[in-house]
Amino acid sequence: MAAAGILVSASTWAMGSLLLKLGAMLGDEYRLLREVRGDVRLLQDELEAMHAFLLRMSRVEDPDEQAKLRAKAVREMSYEIEDRVDKFMRLVDRPDESGGGGILKLIGDWGNLLTEMKTRRRIAKEVRGIKGQLNQASERYERYKIDESSLEPRNAKVDPRIVAVFRDASELIGIDGLRDDLVKWMSNEDHDSTNGLKVVSIVGYGGLGKTTLANQVYHKLGANFECKAFVSISRNPDMTKILNFIFSQIHNKGEAHTGTRDPQLIINRIREFLKDKRYCIIIDDIWDIPTYKILACSFVENSRGSRVVTTTRIYDVAKSCCSSDGDLVYNIKPLGVHDSKKLFFNRTFGCEEKCPPNLKEASEDILKKCGGLPLAINAISGLLVTRKTKEEWNHVRCSIIGFAQGKNSEVDAMNYILFLSYFDLPLYLRSCLLYLTMFPEDYKIERQRLVHRWISEGFIRGENGEDLAELAETYFHELINRSLIQPVDIGYDGKAPSCRIHDTILDFLIHKAVEENFCTQLRNNLKPCDRIRRLSLMGNEDERIIEQLDLSHARSLGVFGHNQRLPSPSRLKALRVLDICNCRGSGNHHVKEIVKLLQLRYLNISGTRISELPRQIGDLKYLETLNATVAQELSELPESITQLKRLARLFVPNKTKFPDRIANMTNLQELGNVNAFVQSLNFLEELGNLRNLRKLSIVWDTSCILKFDEASCKEKRLVSSLCKLETCKLRFLCITLSLRENDGFVGHLFVPDLSSIREINLYRGKICWITKWLISLVNLEKLSVIREEIELEDLEMLGSIATLVELVLYSGCLGPATITSRGFEQLERLRFNFGVAGLMFEVGAMPNLKKLDLQIYLSKFNPVGTTSNGFDFGIQHLSSLAWLRVTLYCIGARAADVEAAEIAFESMAEAHPNRPKLEMMRLFQGDMLQDDL
Repeated sequence: MAAAGILVSASTWAMGSLLLKLGAMLGDEYRLLREVRGDVRLLQDELEAMHAFLLRMSRVEDPDEQAKLRAKAVREMSYEIEDRVDKFMRLVDRPDESGGGGILKLIGDWGNLLTEMKTRRRIAKEVRGIKGQLNQASERYERYKIDESSLEPRNAKVDPRIVAVFRDASELIGIDGLRDDLVKWMSNEDHDSTNGLKVVSIVGYGGLGKTTLANQVYHKLGANFECKAFVSISRNPDMTKILNFIFSQIHNKGEAHTGTRDPQLIINRIREFLKDKRYCIIIDDIWDIPTYKILACSFVENSRGSRVVTTTRIYDVAKSCCSSDGDLVYNIKPLGVHDSKKLFFNRTFGCEEKCPPNLKEASEDILKKCGGLPLAINAISGLLVTRKTKEEWNHVRCSIIGFAQGKNSEVDAMNYILFLSYFDLPLYLRSCLLYLTMFPEDYKIERQRLVHRWISEGFIRGENGEDLAELAETYFHELINRSLIQPVDIGYDGKAPSCRIHDTILDFLIHKAVEENFCTQLRNNLKPCDRIRRLSLMGNEDERIIEQLDLSHARSLGVFGHNQRLPSPSRLKALRVLDICNCRGSGNHHVKEIVKLLQLRYLNISGTRISELPRQIGDLKYLETLNATVAQELSELPESITQLKRLARLFVPNKTKFPDRIANMTNLQELGNVNAFVQSLNFLEELGNLRNLRKLSIVWDTSCILKFDEASCKEKRLVSSLCKLETCKLRFLCITLSLRENDGFVGHLFVPDLSSIREINLYRGKICWITKWLISLVNLEKLSVIREEIELEDLEMLGSIATLVELVLYSGCLGPATITSRGFEQLERLRFNFGVAGLMFEVGAMPNLKKLDLQIYLSKFNPVGTTSNGFDFGIQHLSSLAWLRVTLYCIGARAADVEAAEIAFESMAEAHPNRPKLEMMRLFQGDMLQDDL
């Protein structure tokens, strides 16, 4: 199946969004449209038929070219119609500033802008225009009516993964170590005293070599089992056929058959045969849990040391397969640099030494693009094996890998395997995944930034008041679960705060986004041929090309690069999302006319030099998210911001002053970095009236107040408001403290033990000042102590906070710290920055600690214990440790000491029973002392 045959859900999303709007127009809220209500109903009926067509096409794996053209035409029409519907919805969808009144009140408020009759005429004209478009489409109905025969597979294709099963072992690179690790574990009779059935589940995204690895394990261990079977699962498996295939293999007779199509009878016969035998069964590429549960009924629990190996792209499926303590989920990783080069050059030239010098640079770039993905390396090297000129290699290097090349069986195989993961997605996830093409390669994409943009694009549709942000986050983690995006770190809440996407998967998605006209990137200064719906500027585009683009239909604009010039807002009339995060060259002039973007839902100016928002920002009636977190020069928000009735998420720098009347912003759900003592008394009082607020971050810093009485008054107002919010929907409260001994706040409980308090950051002040209060907090999950020194007894006190999951200590203890077996029962993550002090974990310390992050100033460090390598932290006593990250500050340290430290940590990780993942990094390496010659 060619990758070009995939139809994505961008088509269905556009039409679905339009149908929702038409349904809203038929409600009582839009009484102004009574004269055209009948026409709107006809539009809705016609569009529903077209939507059904698009939904059906989204499930077709290999449509013919004519069907794809029809789907494209319908999709583009739905976009055009939605643009026109948005125009007249804006005329009647203007919130009443006083909070009451109906549509007549709204018309009266327009005053000189519009009269009722003018508005009616404009709306009627737009509806007639839409009807004209649909009438033309209706006359050509046969062009988007599905011919059932076109939906059937035209040619039966052999699954290309079968090649992995029969590939000669001499052709494989980098798999020996993985295979031997699994074989060692599966052969270890002492691993489980009962010697019962064990299951290994290999998990990873498509193309990593899961099938190849499983097959190598199968052949390596095969002689140790009385009977064995290897079966591959399709997305829609015929369970009867699969069970019969297993039956025939375990009998070692190709013609063996149960003679029945009843799955229960086949399972009984398999179980009867296996009950007293040692068996090994490989189940390759499982797509869902129910399928495995049916197959697992065949696997008899006996004491003969039987083994089952499964492979899957979905982590939840892998966990479900491995249901007992003795089982193992094995996350397969990409090839390292050495093995990637060996595989690539062996296929193209026989060995790296035979690579011509003029192709070295291109090969390095191509290998980086493949990112250790064996499937991509095999496909691209197979493509290049007949191309030997520098121009041909540069053409491959500068093109989207494989997808623009074609006519290569291994490229087709790669496309097919990536296609399977994509096509298996529910429709609501396809647009979310495609949206990642808005970000550059290797870009660290923040979860909140991504999900808020999804919401503003309309991809997230909840029911019955469902929290859209929470629903969007479930989509984000489902993409991680399916191995389509890679998590970057895991927070104390078990969630990935950021993600990356593998280059090869990204290239596949870019190809699909171009095919669907979903997103445009101006690569190599090429002018897009279709209307632009979403545009991503990477910072290296020709400004003359950008000026020539028709951006009147663009819904999203993402800008990357410090000095990128922005298109004029007058050219972006349909824009919903504007993201210029970290564009350092962006200033006030870039947002001066932003109030013209009347459809804007999302605005991100964080990390820019913008110091002032337009006074008329309140005109952006549809704005839902405003992120200015790291725009440090933004000292004050304009008064009109309180007119943004739809604003749900507002994040500002920690010194920004808010206007009064914040209580008008009744839809606020998330509010970040509010410096309490910069605000007025009225603001602090009205804060408690934000009944829908779910997440709040405040800064408690009295340094801006000279008079104690004023500070005390503001303290009381703030505490009163926090208590009110506690009784409403507030679930997450983060407090950043900067305390001084003479400010009157030391030694008393200035904030009650609110159940919503989840995080505390102490940037200034001694931990002992707030000890009693910290212990009283019933849901405190994360504590950070920055800059200030802490005593050893303070550390012991922190261990008594039963709910603490993450502890960050960027401060040196006065003496060597020894972590005992008492306290920190639930702690899962520890980040520790130290210089003079040492660190030692005793037996039984921190029993649930999974992640340890150490930052060490080697020139000042005195280790507590010694080994042959000079270090002993006792990390072997951390029974749950799975990840160890070490940052070595090299300033003033000898090169030999740095190398010795690295060797020591490698030895510690190697000796640990869990073999935790080790990450090491050097900082300020240029300031390292050189050893004497």
